[in-house]
Amino acid sequence: MLETFLSDISIPQIIIAFTIVFVASTAQSVFGMGWGMIAAPLLALLNPQLIPSTIVFLGFFAALYPSIRYFRDINWYIYKPSIFGRITGSIFAGWITAYVVSSGKIEITLGIVLLISIIISIFTIKKIKQNRTNHFIAGTASGILGTVVGVGGTPMGIIYQNENPIMVRANNNAFFAIGSFFSFIILVLADVMKFYHILFGFLLLPPLFFASYVSRFLIKYSNNILKPYILTICSISSILLIARGFNII
Repeated sequence: MLETFLSDISIPQIIIAFTIVFVASTAQSVFGMGWGMIAAPLLALLNPQLIPSTIVFLGFFAALYPSIRYFRDINWYIYKPSIFGRITGSIFAGWITAYVVSSGKIEITLGIVLLISIIISIFTIKKIKQNRTNHFIAGTASGILGTVVGVGGTPMGIIYQNENPIMVRANNNAFFAIGSFFSFIILVLADVMKFYHILFGFLLLPPLFFASYVSRFLIKYSNNILKPYILTICSISSILLIARGFNII
């Protein structure tokens, strides 16, 4: 399996993957989310075998550095129930992920999840009460989606969409760093995470680390104008994934 996987990877694919990882990691560092929503569909179009394992593996590193950088801004009152929910959701999602991957329908599943996430993200909810129960629910939903298809940002984006960007950036990066680690463990136990997923993940770490570093200079440019572009890219990618999953393209 390892030999087959590596033989399918070409130099142009690696260059494209480097670019995808750089853009997605930059978004994660600047906004506190965006890693899975950008990287998962684009890397899945490149190679479906990378989903969700390589995305989850890299997601830990994409959130780790910014979570350390913004550690002092974390709101612990709402962080603790959300991370507990993330762990709970990840455990629950283990057997679901094994079924989805073995069924060969990961592209269709990811595409549908993304389209639903995009539709939800378009609508702005005026105010969600920032209490422990709501954050546990959002964290649990994120754990399930993040483990099954590598895209767990939407529930957290919804609950945080009207909050202080500084706090959101700190909480979400810390949330996804710990959450991705637990999802990784669950995928290993479910026998979904293979050695070649980790190997390719290590290959993609350089652009990820570089993006985490340069993102500090891009914070001042982080504004709402980027959201439509991200949603547009994800919309196109999700439609292509679904089409390819049904052998239309």
